[in-house]
Amino acid sequence: MVKKAKEVEINLYNFNAHDEQSKKNVKNKKKTKKKKKVNSEKNKTADTKFNFNNEIVIGIPKEETKKLNNKNVNKKKIKKETSKVKKKKVKKVISEKEREKIKKKRIKKMRIIKYTFLLVCIVSAIIATAMSPLFNIKQINIQGNNKITNEEIISLSQIKIDENTYKTNIHKAQHKILENPYINDVKIKRKIPDKIVIIIEERKPTYMLEYGSGYVYISNQGYILEISSQKLEVPIIQGTETIAEEFIPGNRLCINDLEKMSIVIKIMEVAANNDIANLITRIDIQNDQNYKLVFESEQKVANLGNGVDLSTKILNIKSILEKEKGVSGEIFVDMDLKTNNPIFRQNV
Repeated sequence: MVKKAKEVEINLYNFNAHDEQSKKNVKNKKKTKKKKKVNSEKNKTADTKFNFNNEIVIGIPKEETKKLNNKNVNKKKIKKETSKVKKKKVKKVISEKEREKIKKKRIKKMRIIKYTFLLVCIVSAIIATAMSPLFNIKQINIQGNNKITNEEIISLSQIKIDENTYKTNIHKAQHKILENPYINDVKIKRKIPDKIVIIIEERKPTYMLEYGSGYVYISNQGYILEISSQKLEVPIIQGTETIAEEFIPGNRLCINDLEKMSIVIKIMEVAANNDIANLITRIDIQNDQNYKLVFESEQKVANLGNGVDLSTKILNIKSILEKEKGVSGEIFVDMDLKTNNPIFRQNV
């Protein structure tokens, strides 16, 4: 006979609860496993770190490990201390150099201050003495003047008696004196304590120009010195290109006339060397290729040509003047005298 199985009553509510409890147990188990793994990993990392204090190394006792640690600490301290000492030494060296520089600068400043103070004292002393009445002008001496009087020169200079010599403007006085056309150069000197010396170099009227009924005096350099009705014993220059409006004392002849005047000066020098310069009364410079000399006392006119070979030409003129004395006529030396002879043509 077949046995009948026991019927078991199943409570569905309790089953569900049991199932939930089992799930929770599974979860708790997983969490504990994870914690164990994490702890084991931490232990491993802790095991990998080597520490002389916690671990015992084979062959090295604990006391020696402590000594090694202490040595390392001491080395670090020594290094720090040495670096500090070095820095201090560098700072000391730098500071010493800077101190030397500062000292030198101070010495220089003190010297500058001393010298400036001395200069100020000296200058102030000089100024004080210079402004004293001891240096007031008491005398003005004029030297080298013939045409212009002392009074004219002093009035031109505007230098006054009893004026302080250091207050007088020397350069201004020189320019004022040079305004006179007869003054070629001037020098003014102080003779300490109370004298002024004025040295004059005058221009001389060496030629004349005819100007209406009067005459214009000119110097060797072509300066117009004076317009006068008085005739001087100097040669008259004729044939000039300078216009009459320019005949003002202090002016010079035009450029063309000045170039011709340079030849005239040479002619007169050679004539003076041959003792006939005083016989020349007129010089015609109109044609620069034929300068003419007029000898009024000898009643003769000499044609020089240009300014070439003047010494030979003047020598031949002198010989003709001596041979034909008292005979009026014209002399021609305006040719090459090496191949030609001078000519004298008597007036009829």
